[in-house]
Amino acid sequence: MTPAAIEEYNGSRNFSRKAVKALCYAPHTSLYFHMQGRVMACCRNWQSPIGNAQTQTLDEMWSGAQAQLLRRTLENNDFSRGCSFCDRQTADDWTARAVMRAFDIFDVTAADPQWPQQMEFSISNVCNLECIMCNGEFSSAIRAHREKLPPTRKYYSPEFIESLRKYLPHLHQAKFLGGEPFLIYEYYRIWEMMVEDALKVRVHVTTNGTQYNRRVEQFMEKLDFSFAVSLDGATKETVESIRVNANFDEQMANLKILRDYTRERKTGLSLTFCFMRKNWHEFGEFCLMADHWDCGVWVNTVVYPKEFAVNTLPAAELRKIVDGMEAQAPRLDGLLKRNREAWFAEFDRLRRRCAAVETAAATA
Repeated sequence: MTPAAIEEYNGSRNFSRKAVKALCYAPHTSLYFHMQGRVMACCRNWQSPIGNAQTQTLDEMWSGAQAQLLRRTLENNDFSRGCSFCDRQTADDWTARAVMRAFDIFDVTAADPQWPQQMEFSISNVCNLECIMCNGEFSSAIRAHREKLPPTRKYYSPEFIESLRKYLPHLHQAKFLGGEPFLIYEYYRIWEMMVEDALKVRVHVTTNGTQYNRRVEQFMEKLDFSFAVSLDGATKETVESIRVNANFDEQMANLKILRDYTRERKTGLSLTFCFMRKNWHEFGEFCLMADHWDCGVWVNTVVYPKEFAVNTLPAAELRKIVDGMEAQAPRLDGLLKRNREAWFAEFDRLRRRCAAVETAAATA
């Protein structure tokens, strides 16, 4: 990001409840538990983990030197310590729905806070789907069927899971990702601890929408759940071609259950869209569908595998997508309501990307 873009970005933020100013507050507020035992500030920072669940305690990681160094780096408006995803995402000075904005919701009472306010768990790859853009690291079904590999080892011992107990009361939110969270044993143990200690932590689950049974229902009755349902399309044909093994009709039936539950509990429901070459044309209809369900849209920008990514297209191919969205814009401008910003923010991101690629091609 240029200094001017940083200034504009910061001008759109509220620092009144922040003890320090930082480009991103992930390391001040959050812990992300990766499947292979790495513990990071967020799911995008793979290069600079703050610890490892195999060799360190939670106390050592949260208060350790690696966490402090990452905080200081971002306080200096510097992406260089492992924050390459956000560096790429904002390279064209686009920050409207940048990932790093998500951490601005938390108060930051000290440069090195005593407790994290959010935990994100992605500790198991157990999953029943074989999505085309996914791999065996995140799906046990892909690992077994497509990659022909044995199951991955477990990196989080029962003792480590139990050590979370003293942290849980300080959380505002706990997020559960997968694999498919409703198929992961360890998550049920964490939810049990929350119930046993009568905690009011907000529980957020990113689910593929294929799982609903009595056990899931029982925890939904005892805790307040929010959901992000990953669909990646607005039609049965597109969704089932991307999310292999999914049944679109069953997903829609489960989505209605989750919508009714979140309305009653006054919690959140959103739909998640992995934007890529195969489904970009349906993003507008997806946003309209989300409007119909009265829920927000969250976009994941597919970077790998490169053959699915839009950003890696040559200028001419990227221009076709931008022109295609340009043609859709007048109709969607008149129809979209709640998710108008989501669609036009993605359109703006692609226009900026296309302009940068065309400029680079012209000067090469």
